[in-house]
Amino acid sequence: MNREIKQCQNCKQSFTIEPDDFAFYEKLKVPAPTFCPDCRYQRRIANRNEWNFYKRDCGLCKKSMVSIYNPAYFGPVYCNDCWWSDKWDPLAYGRDFDFSKTFFEQFSKLRFETPRITLANSKSINSEYSNQSEENKNCYMVVATGTSENCMYGNWYQGSKDCVDCWAMYKCEIMYESLNCRDCYKCFFVEDNKDCHDMYFSKDCRLCSNCFGCVSLRGKTYCWFNEQLSKDEYQKRLAEVLWTQENIDNLRKKLDEFSLQKPVKFEHSYTKNENSTGDYIGGNKNVHYGFNARLSENLKFGQDAWEARDCMDLTETLDNELEYEGEGSGWGNRNIASAKSWWNNDALYSDLNFNCNNIFGCVSLHAKSYCILNKQYSEKEYYDLKEKIIAHMRKNGEWGEFFPAEISPFPYNDSLAQDYFPMTKDEVIAKGLRWHDRDARDYKVTLPHENLPEKIGDASDSILKEVISCSLHGFRCATAFRLHPAELQFYRQFNLPIPHKCFPCRLQERLARRNPRKLWHRQCMCLPAGRQATNTAKHFHGDKPCPNEFETSYAPDRPEIVYCEECYNKEVA
Repeated sequence: MNREIKQCQNCKQSFTIEPDDFAFYEKLKVPAPTFCPDCRYQRRIANRNEWNFYKRDCGLCKKSMVSIYNPAYFGPVYCNDCWWSDKWDPLAYGRDFDFSKTFFEQFSKLRFETPRITLANSKSINSEYSNQSEENKNCYMVVATGTSENCMYGNWYQGSKDCVDCWAMYKCEIMYESLNCRDCYKCFFVEDNKDCHDMYFSKDCRLCSNCFGCVSLRGKTYCWFNEQLSKDEYQKRLAEVLWTQENIDNLRKKLDEFSLQKPVKFEHSYTKNENSTGDYIGGNKNVHYGFNARLSENLKFGQDAWEARDCMDLTETLDNELEYEGEGSGWGNRNIASAKSWWNNDALYSDLNFNCNNIFGCVSLHAKSYCILNKQYSEKEYYDLKEKIIAHMRKNGEWGEFFPAEISPFPYNDSLAQDYFPMTKDEVIAKGLRWHDRDARDYKVTLPHENLPEKIGDASDSILKEVISCSLHGFRCATAFRLHPAELQFYRQFNLPIPHKCFPCRLQERLARRNPRKLWHRQCMCLPAGRQATNTAKHFHGDKPCPNEFETSYAPDRPEIVYCEECYNKEVA
């Protein structure tokens, strides 16, 4: 079959379906999508809330709990202990399929009537405010985090310790305001570093230590904005740094300006990839449009998808095979439209199901088979009814489409979609989606951020009682915040000033520093007269511009000098 150009039924933009895509759809017996890849991604994460936490009571035991469902959510929400217990029966919510109604209409009713788990946080100690996380200790306000300790205010800490206000830390320790680092120790305000320690305001460094303001260094020590210093001179300059918020902001701006003088590789890749495109990827084969997608093969349109094989359109998944349109799913095979469901096989339109096989349109089942809309059937009854429902869904244009954002259990502004595809309240309502009007934030500020002590040494314990105003007022702004005792201790230990922004605003700033999850076709910018290193490296293209082309997350109008891997390695590696 030839490639086909279609118009997205959501954004009305054109998108392309390749011949290999059609082969995949045929294998799963689903029609080609009607939404473009971006709108499909938006629809999946509109069904996902990661870090908007609320206090509410368990619908069963009535104990107070932390939840990702705001108090206005009208369905039952149970604490972890109650939801996993045998005190209630998910099959009690089962119902017959009504062929006079659409599938999504019936599924939505079941979804909102069946108890939901308060948040995903298992085997953790003293880590109440954690979601999509497990096996953590003493963690606070973290999501997508595992086997970490003493971490705060961050996303995707894995095997890390003592990290605050970071994003994507893998086996790191003592990190602050940093992004995309692996195997690093005691680094502050760094990005894309690997195997480094005692670094400040640095980017894209490997095997370096005791460097400040450096970019794209390899195996260096005692460097200051890429200038080699003696140990004594480096330590003298470091001792003179004024650790105030104003000076930190100036240093970050200086680093950003300095980094624009150095070439960047067209993609952030951690280990070798074969025939793959995307960003923040590693160990992949035949992966296309993958973002934070690793150790996968034959995957297309995956975000935060790991160890996927023969899959398309996955978001926040692990170890899936032959799956399509999955969100928050793991360890599954042959699933279509699976959300927040693990260890399932042949699960169609599954939400919050675990250890199930051959289920259709079910919610909150544990270890069940041959169920439709939470009703138990015999094997033959299941297969007969399943085919009739699929035909009904095909007729209504539902089959193969993920759960519409209109029936999400989360209002749009509580969902992850608001981070990657932000909309105003009026825009959300106009699209027929829900919006949660949070309680009026009439916090009584007791300490304006302008009056915060410049140096952490001037802050007494009484500051823990203060309500501090936020200086940014971003679109998710909490308007004011308090300090956590462990947070204050961290700032004191490493001589860091108290931030002037609330956690949601700090999180949005970190997200903005990462490249967008989009790709543009570009040509390598390496020119003989414009090389950014010593101009002594010999490039394969000699005295002509590099002809290599690639897909990159650096948009054409950005100021970075973007190189292909070959030219980048000649100048940097």
